[in-house]
Amino acid sequence: MTGQEIIEKVKALQLPQGEYIVFGSCPLAVAGLREANDVDMLVSKKLLKELEQRCWQQITKASDDKPFTHDVFEAHDAWDFDGYSRTLEQLLATADIVDGIPFASLAEVRAWKEASGRPKDLKDIELIDTHTSIKTLN
Repeated sequence: MTGQEIIEKVKALQLPQGEYIVFGSCPLAVAGLREANDVDMLVSKKLLKELEQRCWQQITKASDDKPFTHDVFEAHDAWDFDGYSRTLEQLLATADIVDGIPFASLAEVRAWKEASGRPKDLKDIELIDTHTSIKTLN
């Protein structure tokens, strides 16, 4: 999905401001660095209960990772992976707001991907670093 497709899909959910942030690979897509396969979100516990009432299905990805899913969305109530842990409030404080949608900053995405260290994360770190160095030159 492109950044614009992600924005349209998230807007269609009509989620309350301050209750979620879009994370994962979506901030890279919005920055035009690459497309995303799904839409990962960190949501408040209140919003997670609302999504469950909207018939989102809970899946188990790991013993401590049980997001609720619907269509291309995964909603998590904690973002505590591989030595990287941030609260919704921390991420919202540094969010990039694009067309009214809060996205995790590329700096946060980079920190999370660096902590994860998977091969796909290393490629994304290179994309972020190149993008950041180009912005710095301009």
